[in-house]
Amino acid sequence: MLSNVEINSLGPDLVLENCDIHSDCQSKALTISGLTMTGGRFVQQDRALTDFHFERAHFWGVKFLGDFNGCTFGDWDSVEVSSIRDCDFTEAGLEDSRFLNCEIESIRLPKWPAFTIVNPAEAREFVMSRPWPSKTRIALDVYTDTDPECVAICGDAAQLAKRDDIPLDELRTLLKAVPGMKIIG
Repeated sequence: MLSNVEINSLGPDLVLENCDIHSDCQSKALTISGLTMTGGRFVQQDRALTDFHFERAHFWGVKFLGDFNGCTFGDWDSVEVSSIRDCDFTEAGLEDSRFLNCEIESIRLPKWPAFTIVNPAEAREFVMSRPWPSKTRIALDVYTDTDPECVAICGDAAQLAKRDDIPLDELRTLLKAVPGMKIIG
């Protein structure tokens, strides 16, 4: 029996300049293959896009809005396949999301309680040598157990504080000590 499944596809060889994409897709209903988007906005509305890898997509100067949980921006092997630069995530949720093979300095990131670990593989030894609240330790273990191609990973401190039942200010103080930690605001 076949079910009614809607597939939303961007590509192949689709070039968008200063356009807006409004998506309410689940990850399994979205396919990107050969998208180049310059300027404009990618708006994920109504529900989070979860565990989606923006493969075969190039984003330059795009503003992202909405929630992107466990998403991967860029490609593990080559910026020729996927790339991201000069994009704005200041109004996006990026819980457990990664940036691969990019100049993270060109990306505008969300404010606290979001946080970003730049070059997370380099922070691993520090993270593993410190005592952490239990759920925070697990999250930081996962965040820093990565290859150097992962130039940054983002998390949500409010969620970590809630899971560990600790004050957000206390967690902020602990996170600030992590090498490569970027907390805005």
